[in-house]
Amino acid sequence: MDHLRWFVNALLCIVLGLQLVFLYFYVSMNYPDQAQLFGVKERMVVPSFVANVSSQAKLFYPNMRFNHNEISFFISFDCSDLEKLKLLNAFLILTNETEVLTFYPTDEVSADILVSCSPSSFKQEKSIFVSGEGGPTRIVNTTLYPIITKGKIMLYNETTCSKPITELHELLHVFGFEHINDSRKIMYPYLGCNQTPDKDMIELLKELYSIEPLPELSLSNVESVKVGYYLNFTVQISNEGLVDAEDVILEVDADGSKVKSFYLGLIAFGTAKTFYVSNLGLPSKNVKIITLEAKSNQKEYSYENNVIELEILKS
Repeated sequence: MDHLRWFVNALLCIVLGLQLVFLYFYVSMNYPDQAQLFGVKERMVVPSFVANVSSQAKLFYPNMRFNHNEISFFISFDCSDLEKLKLLNAFLILTNETEVLTFYPTDEVSADILVSCSPSSFKQEKSIFVSGEGGPTRIVNTTLYPIITKGKIMLYNETTCSKPITELHELLHVFGFEHINDSRKIMYPYLGCNQTPDKDMIELLKELYSIEPLPELSLSNVESVKVGYYLNFTVQISNEGLVDAEDVILEVDADGSKVKSFYLGLIAFGTAKTFYVSNLGLPSKNVKIITLEAKSNQKEYSYENNVIELEILKS
């Protein structure tokens, strides 16, 4: 029995030794050089398109906006005819004042703005901002434009004002505006029937919503290593724009020559994809510069941040 155990152990040692020898020759043939690390040679920063904001016209976040100009709404059935009329008038005033925004009715599920005249009419959600009885309730916080995807207005009491002062106040909260310390203006915390919209707010809305909604791709968090003719890398591709980036492609170049393109598909606004490649064959083991570039068929705000160049680090 001891002889059999000794024989089995010896056989296992021989097999393990053969595997180690095979692995040595395999690595020597396929990866003849030491691993070479790449450093980021050129890394662009996502551009910041900041609108001109007056001290009177303050948003919860700079450049906060919906990613479209045609805003849908749903008015709950618990609102009276007078409340509905005032709300429609508020939408019309903002349309006429800004000349870039329009509003249209739709169903409760797909509406950008939900309007209620009773605290129990909609399923309660924890709002991002508690400011009056209106505000954005869902936001995608991108680098360029924090995107409002849903807002709510809660109207509890009918007012005696002939103008839709309360309705405009809460509507502007939905667009991200904070209170201002000017009792003559609609965004003053306390109601006054003669209050008017702040001109700086209207100008800011005009400026923000005159910007074309585009995607904005950027590359970051790159890690790479080259072993002989082979490249391993990881990169994060983000979309910091206002709309989805479709049919995204990642191109890899080596010293100016195209190596390979990878199809990444759709990258939704405010999201990112982490992409990993292992053993990508290079045209030469002496490659010095690797270029990664994210592309799509859509126009973007800037293309400079779509490219990262990786330069081999000197040993």
